[in-house]
Amino acid sequence: MLEALHLTLFTWEEVCLRVFLAMSFGFVLGWDRDSKNKPIDFRAYMIVCVATCLIAMATQELYADFANSENLLSLDLGKIMAGTLTGIGFLGAGAIIKRDDHQVIGTATGASIWAAGSIGLVLGFGIYPLAIIGFLSIASILIIGGYYMSIFQGKEDRIDIKNKH
Repeated sequence: MLEALHLTLFTWEEVCLRVFLAMSFGFVLGWDRDSKNKPIDFRAYMIVCVATCLIAMATQELYADFANSENLLSLDLGKIMAGTLTGIGFLGAGAIIKRDDHQVIGTATGASIWAAGSIGLVLGFGIYPLAIIGFLSIASILIIGGYYMSIFQGKEDRIDIKNKH
């Protein structure tokens, strides 16, 4: 039974660190969107970031398990990343809405949910410097960009749910 809990490539501490960072980064990105009443809340960001982190780690585990096997295993990490991010793109597309006044909203939310998936993959692959820089960049864009839109463009980066039709 304990053998089933054995990992070839990762320690349990490493797995917990990667998943915890994915949860934390996904939460902060999603909290920014959720606090502005955007269509995708923080939980979806956390789930996407953790799930992609797990996919990245599972891919590496599978590769490590079968790398020296006599059974032929074709594992292309690029295809796994591309397929994962393509799937998340559909989730992000659902956040983009064309309103009656022909204004398109939700593009930052759509892009940021996709970016949360990217961060999850990078964390899953254990490339912490890229994940941290990507996270800080995206969080800064969302937060500072929201203030910029409000101050300089007169557009609120918040959806007023009380006045929705």
